[in-house]
Amino acid sequence: MLAVLIVDDDRAFRTVLRGLFEECSGFDNCVEAANAFEALNMSRQIAPNLAIVAFSIPDMNGLQLAHQLKVREPALPIFMLTADNDVNIEKEALAFGITAVFSKLDDLTTLIANARAVCGLE
Repeated sequence: MLAVLIVDDDRAFRTVLRGLFEECSGFDNCVEAANAFEALNMSRQIAPNLAIVAFSIPDMNGLQLAHQLKVREPALPIFMLTADNDVNIEKEALAFGITAVFSKLDDLTTLIANARAVCGLE
């Protein structure tokens, strides 16, 4: 049973992404958080196998949240979502230990395929 934590302040985007994960076999528990505080509480409750974190979220940026998640679970794969294809954010995120960076404007099936591979479902 694989759990995915989706963190983004855009409810509609979270709902779409959660739906894509729920359509895939292997991801049995997808939870959503609108901010870092909710995300940290959810991560304690479900011990996610993958976290998907937006770069821009309320109460701290996605890199700060990723750092806190990694402190708790160093091996946790984290995907960062950005609103654009900013190369500087991608470089910073990868240097920070983020597994992969995806633009929200890209085809989300690529994110799902990468999630399946990272979680050993491929």
